[in-house]
Amino acid sequence: MNDTKERILSIALYFFLKKPYTEVTMNEILKASGLSKGGFYHHFESKEVLYHEVIDRFVLKAFLTEFGHFIENPYNLSFIEFVPRYIKESLAHLMEFADTKLGEYKLDLSEVNIYIVMFDMMKHYKGFEQVIGELHQKETTLFKILIDKAKENGEIRKDIDSLSLAKHVHTSMHGISVLALLEGEMSAIEDIIKEHFDNLYQLIKV
Repeated sequence: MNDTKERILSIALYFFLKKPYTEVTMNEILKASGLSKGGFYHHFESKEVLYHEVIDRFVLKAFLTEFGHFIENPYNLSFIEFVPRYIKESLAHLMEFADTKLGEYKLDLSEVNIYIVMFDMMKHYKGFEQVIGELHQKETTLFKILIDKAKENGEIRKDIDSLSLAKHVHTSMHGISVLALLEGEMSAIEDIIKEHFDNLYQLIKV
């Protein structure tokens, strides 16, 4: 991929993470990239095509990277420590991608609301249902592996069904995050999720 297209993608990621898709304008992307309309359309047919590639290349890749990292090289973390770390690390991958060749355009983690990004994907990303279904399945598998490991290590009770707990963890993680979004508390999301899983842990620990 050439440097110009790479820069357009990075700048577009900055804007798509910072605000809703409908509020991102071609003019601000052109201004930030220093390109003419002709220069932009040489690489992307439309804003929609650009958005789709940004989601594929960065947003979905961030979560799949974190999933793959855990499968290949599991963190030496307890069950109770893992979920907040998983969310933090996934967002960190996004921030790392967003910093690529952005120059003066830098994002702070507090500016990124991944659930607004997800809600945008429901409306503007073709094939969202299949992609999110596969991602959720991977996350549930990841949590089951983590739970099986915690049972083997004597951290949580062995009589608990691993898959059922994995589904509960997955649903709770996203549910808490959406509630935090609705209540305007996304800046404290890691602490909120940690508190919830501290409470859950009291019910399942050995």
